[in-house]
Amino acid sequence: PHIAGIVAQLAQASPNATPAQIENAIKSTAYKFSFGAPYEAGPLGTTSFDKGYGLVDVVAAVNSLR
Repeated sequence: PHIAGIVAQLAQASPNATPAQIENAIKSTAYKFSFGAPYEAGPLGTTSFDKGYGLVDVVAAVNSLR
């Protein structure tokens, strides 16, 4: 539910953004945790089974779409 709300905020802030652009904005601006299990390089970028893409930074994601 949290990510769905963030997606709605991003769509409202940038109405012309495509779903792929919104997804990329969330993933590319997420705060990557530096403690615990290391990140594993996945086919689409930095990810891990323990942490996902990190903590979403909504302000950075909105700014990346502008």
